[in-house]
Amino acid sequence: MKKQILGLVMALLPAFSMAQECRIDMGKTAPNVRYSFNDNGTLYDRVSGLTWMRCPLGKTWIKQKQSCEGKGSEVFWQAALSDVEAINNSESHALHQFGGKKQWRLPNIKELVSLTEHGCRRPSMNGKAFASAFPYETNDGSMKAYIWSNTPTADGSQIFTFDSINGEIFPREPSGLAISVLLVSDE
Repeated sequence: MKKQILGLVMALLPAFSMAQECRIDMGKTAPNVRYSFNDNGTLYDRVSGLTWMRCPLGKTWIKQKQSCEGKGSEVFWQAALSDVEAINNSESHALHQFGGKKQWRLPNIKELVSLTEHGCRRPSMNGKAFASAFPYETNDGSMKAYIWSNTPTADGSQIFTFDSINGEIFPREPSGLAISVLLVSDE
């Protein structure tokens, strides 16, 4: 019996260790009621009026599971801009008019920061809205948990990125690191 209980605990332990960590003494800054969840892989932010893809580029929205699946892709900033252009202009692109939206774009850093659930980390974003979008840990040295913005630093030499694990902002060289892309629409 002890072996069965130990086996069960060991099997469930990774699931618990990967759960979003939230402070219970803080009110929610990005609660579920803020969003309108669509089955097509988008969500509407009632506060900002923006529509977000729930999965970063490279991952696929699975309606039946209400989650993102796949490896995800990290790209340099210029490639991210090219990807957005292809999505918007190429009718043969798989994400062309995704979710019924004609124009997608990289978010600015303020829009990304607005997604922050200040009392939570791993991820620092709403757990229902973006639960399977980004990894909770990036021990492999990848930048999968970081998201490109369209906002340059004051001198224009770097682009601000958003850390989805801790909700922090970091300037990065546009061609220095391959980073995840999450798109937004004004429609």
